[in-house]
Order: sequence, then C-alpha cells, then structure tokens
Amino acid sequence: MDDTLEIDNLAVSESEDELSLEQMIEVIEEAWLNEKFAPEILPHKTEIVELLLGQITHMEEQLQQVSSTDFKKGIHQMELDRLKYLVTSYLRMRLEKIETFFTLILKQEQQRTEKNEEPYLNPNEFEFAQEYEQSIKDHFESIMSFCPNVMDTEAQIISPNVNSMIILKSKKNIEGITVDDGNAENNDLIDLTSGSQILINYNSIASLLKNGDVHLI
Repeated sequence: MDDTLEIDNLAVSESEDELSLEQMIEVIEEAWLNEKFAPEILPHKTEIVELLLGQITHMEEQLQQVSSTDFKKGIHQMELDRLKYLVTSYLRMRLEKIETFFTLILKQEQQRTEKNEEPYLNPNEFEFAQEYEQSIKDHFESIMSFCPNVMDTEAQIISPNVNSMIILKSKKNIEGITVDDGNAENNDLIDLTSGSQILINYNSIASLLKNGDVHLI
C-alpha cells in the first residue's frame, strides 16, 4: 500500500469541477467557523458532509492496512481525527441551534417552503426539529396538568440575536453594504475589498455570508 494514502478526487454534483479532499476540508472548515460565529442557523452543507463521511470511511479502511510500526500511520491518524472532529462538531453546533430556536427555525422553514426557497435544514435535521418540538409540547402539557396556573410559554419564541457583533473576511470587492444599526435614518454605507476584515453587526452582512461573498473568523 502507498504510505502517502493518496486520496481520490470526489465530484460535487452541483458543479462541473471536482473537489479534492483538501478543498473539501477548506469548505467544511469555513462552514464550521461560519456556523460557530453566526447567531442563527445557516443553510446546510449536507452534500460536502456526506462526501467527507465517505472519505473518512475510505481513510479508515486504508489505515487498517498500514502496519502499526509505520511512523506515518500516527500522522495520518491525526489528520483523520481532525477531519472527524470538524464534521461532528459542525453537525453538533447545528443541532444545538435547532434545540434552542426550534420554534422559529420551523416557522422559517415553512415560510421558505411556501416561497419555493431552498431549506436551511436537511431532511434529518428537519425531522429532528419536529420531533424535538413535539417532545417539548408533550412535556409542557404534562406540567400544565399538574400546575394549571403556570404561564403559557408556548407563545414565547426564542430568537437569536442577529444584531450581535461578528468579525468577517471578505472574499471579493463589495460596494454599498448597509450597516444596519437598528435606526433606519442613520444607516451608513461601507465598501469592502477582497481580503479585508471588519467588525460589524451580523444582520448587516447575513445575506452576504449565505451567498458565500464573506466568511466569519
């Protein structure tokens, strides 16, 4: 077996170009950082995650064929562990947001469906959100049966703070970004150059982040 553990290129169905393992890792690292620092849940990266899970399985099978005395095996194992951490941590962060904001997220997903827009949740996440919502409702109803005077919290929707401050890096030159400070009369316009970094409130650049024009750091 080749000790360098050569990795096959994998094609992404939505593009004619092929993504190497290194490029896929860059994509999941960026998705991980964006999901970590964005206050709201972002559009899912299921296709890349599934490709990486397949690659992880492939690498694990290769490593099993490498002698335990080969010092390179430890290096490749660390690379594999890092990749597994990125994928699992990314998925865990998304589930934590779903658990925190499930009512709002499900409402927004319904609105996207009605508008024929792409969903932010993948099918498994959507199913999890629905089941989690039902479990919360069942638990609440159980409490209400014993404590009928408890305030109805079902009407209270927990929302992320989309005005929180984030740091971004621009991937391209962008002109005329409106800085939304909550006061429409005092909104400023700023321009970004490729590679520039800025501290700004999330709501001002949310659409740019989802379009892939900027990323969070």
